[in-house]
Amino acid sequence: MRDRHKFLFRIGYEGKAREIRIGRTGLAVAVTACALLFFALTQFLYDYRENLSKLRDLRALRERVSEQNLTLYNLHSKFENLETEVERLRALDARLRSLVRINNSLGPGVAGKTVRKTGLGGLETQETAAQARLDRLLDLRFDQLKKDVLVDVKDLEVICEELDGRRIVLESAPSIWPVRGIISSSFGVRLSPFTETKVFHHGLDIIGRPGAPVVAASGGVVVRSGYESLFGNVVVVDHGYGFSTLYAHLGERAVATGDVVSKGESLGAVGATGRTTGPHLHYEVHVNGLAVNPSRFLD
Repeated sequence: MRDRHKFLFRIGYEGKAREIRIGRTGLAVAVTACALLFFALTQFLYDYRENLSKLRDLRALRERVSEQNLTLYNLHSKFENLETEVERLRALDARLRSLVRINNSLGPGVAGKTVRKTGLGGLETQETAAQARLDRLLDLRFDQLKKDVLVDVKDLEVICEELDGRRIVLESAPSIWPVRGIISSSFGVRLSPFTETKVFHHGLDIIGRPGAPVVAASGGVVVRSGYESLFGNVVVVDHGYGFSTLYAHLGERAVATGDVVSKGESLGAVGATGRTTGPHLHYEVHVNGLAVNPSRFLD
């Protein structure tokens, strides 16, 4: 009879003992199963640690790649911004010298010469050192371009200030018709309809529909608004930078002295007040106190 191993189990504090007998074959199977389970668990733990290590390495590699991509992106953004600035400078003033001098940035002895492919030799440099030199060369090129741009920007700032000043002056000039109609009397010498003698007419007489709105030829401040014996209802607007306009013989005035008006804003209506032969607008333009031909400012 085969040897059997006896195992005694007790369930609970007062439970009955239970006896199990296992033969040699069963014991060997149990030991083998436990060994296989232990081996499988050990292999699982080993693979798990290896995978964790690989995941950490992969995460570190991804971080390095992200840092390198960020560095490349920043460098690319710098050059893009610089190229945009260069294009803007070229558009503002075509006479500016070329802002990009790549050949000069590369140094003497390299630019402007043909490289021969025969007779190769000399000292060689490791790839890492060459990469460092390339990075330094890119930095030097960027710094040189930045200096050129900053110098030219200062020149363009002066030009832009002058152009802005001229733009403001032009915007202050009267540039629209105060009323649409037929010019009955031009600027200059004419025969007076009252004295039949030659006189100098300081503006334009524009025949318009009675009651038609008369508008400001440009924005400004009303410096005169009242009734005068010759002009009748008259309005004078100061547009700044030496420009002013006068609107006379108005049937009515819609603004008072001190009012700020915009271009195209109503000042009154066409009428026949003052010394006149019929309904019309007498329109004058003054530059630095001198009457000039208003036709020069009408489109």
